[in-house]
Order: sequence, then structure tokens, then C-alpha cells
Amino acid sequence: MIDSLNGELLERGIDHAVIDCHGVGYLVHLPATVMMHLPTRGNCRLFIHYSVSVDVRSGQSEHRLFGFRQADERQLFRKLIEVQGVSATLALAIMSARSADDVRSSIILGDEGALKGIKGIGPKLALRIIGELQGKLGLGGAALPSGLPAGSSNTLRAEALSALVSLGMDRAKAERALQGVLSERGSEPPQLEELIKLTLKNL
Repeated sequence: MIDSLNGELLERGIDHAVIDCHGVGYLVHLPATVMMHLPTRGNCRLFIHYSVSVDVRSGQSEHRLFGFRQADERQLFRKLIEVQGVSATLALAIMSARSADDVRSSIILGDEGALKGIKGIGPKLALRIIGELQGKLGLGGAALPSGLPAGSSNTLRAEALSALVSLGMDRAKAERALQGVLSERGSEPPQLEELIKLTLKNL
């Protein structure tokens, strides 16, 4: 089982890179959002998902490596391919079209439109992805609170901030954006989920 590769970048393709590790070149498929952060040359490290698929007719197997900059990106990819109808190729396309944070927040917030905007995902599949993964995502095991009414402004602010940080947002930036939304709404703050959506748009 290959968990990660740490070596020299030999080649960059449209959707893959070749990493040399002690004289062995590994072809690794990468989302565009990961590819754009790779160095032009030199050393790099990728977290790897190792996939084996078998053609039931011919019995031939295909071995593929998928690479990610962070372990949580790989975890999101693994969650996506658990959903019926989401192949490794489609999951790669999803994570090429949106950053991992954007994909994660779209699922947790139930933003069907953001997922339908990705090529290969229709309304039914978008709903299935949200339905199966909405309660399973979050960093450090933290899940986004759902359907909670707005209480006092301090409690609401704390709950929203905690949820935003659990989504991987920078705490200082989240606090500033959150305060901006609350200031605009004045004495009539939105419900928790709406507050989080508005804050994400301001980040």
C-alpha cells in the first residue's frame, strides 16, 4: 500500500505528473487544483490513493495512483468514490473543478447547484452525494451543525465560527467575514446555516 510519495518531479502532464522516487518513476493522476500548486521542477510530496480496478470480462486489472497535497484532500476523494455513481475519474473531475474546501462546504451546506455546475454531475447524483456525505465530512471529526435556531448573538457567532473553522477556514479571516455579515444584519441575525453560507461568500 502506497501512502505517499516524496521525490523529484520529472514530468507534468495535463492531469498527471511523474515522480521519481529512488530511480522509479510513478505516474500519478492529479486534480487541476493540485497540479497548479506543483513546483516546475524539484522535490515534491504527494499523499496517494492507490486504486485497482478489474475488467470482469477480460480479467485484466488496472492500477492507478491519485495524488493530493494534503491528507484531508485525499480523504475527501475517498469519500466521494464511496458514493454510487461517482467513479475515481469523476471524483478527480469534481476536485479539479473546485477546491477541496469548496467541495466540502458545498456538500455540508447542501448546495446542490454548486455540484450540478460540475461536468458529469446531474441533479440526482448531486442530491445523492449530498445525502450520503453531508453528515460525514468535516476536519478533525467536527461536523457542521444543522437546523439549529439562532439563539443569542454571541452563541450564534460562536457556533458559526466553530463550523467555519471545522471546514478548514482560517480562523482570523472567518472571524472578520462573520463579523461583517452580523454587522450588516444588525438586530436581525440570520439562522445558523444561512449565516455560514453568507460568511463563506464573504471570505
